[in-house]
Amino acid sequence: MEAMLTREVDMPDQWFLGARWGLGWGLFEWDGARGFGHDGSTFGQLAYLRAIPEKGLAIALLTNGGGAAPKVHEALCRELSAELAGVTMPTFGPADNPPAVDTTPFTGRYKREGFLMTITARAEGEGEGVLDLRHEGVEGLAGTFDPLVWHLTPVSDTPAKTVFAGRRNDKDAWIPIVFYALLDGTRYVHFGVRATAKSA
Repeated sequence: MEAMLTREVDMPDQWFLGARWGLGWGLFEWDGARGFGHDGSTFGQLAYLRAIPEKGLAIALLTNGGGAAPKVHEALCRELSAELAGVTMPTFGPADNPPAVDTTPFTGRYKREGFLMTITARAEGEGEGVLDLRHEGVEGLAGTFDPLVWHLTPVSDTPAKTVFAGRRNDKDAWIPIVFYALLDGTRYVHFGVRATAKSA
């Protein structure tokens, strides 16, 4: 249990689940209070858990389907953590005036076992965001779900990583999408707490 709550690595995405990762748990800190959590999903189901032991708080949400689940989780977690533990869950999303970012290095295909993400630039005036991320099943998961598209808006750009906020529509909660490169130049996108290498 101690190893599960001890930092093993820092996360490229500091917001979605936690800034660090232990043996199995995402680790976070809200207003100085240390916590842990994990999310899970399968077809038609989403699950969330956040716990702050020193405040005696654990919040679990189990859902059946529906694109609104992330927003419900965020609202529920924010309200209960403030009311019952006196801590503020951090917010995430783009600024009113997002920074200008060269999106050229990020477009292309990112692939891992069973999943393909295709990132394309949006035409000016096409709507929210500057990039689209299309997520679909391939190989053994081909055709198991309809492709999903997130519209990406820049949040920050540093030499180490570029952060975007993504959502499918204005009813969705914003989620972080982080682009970065390893020392050997291999490019990755960190999306949904998973790292996926650029393949083309």
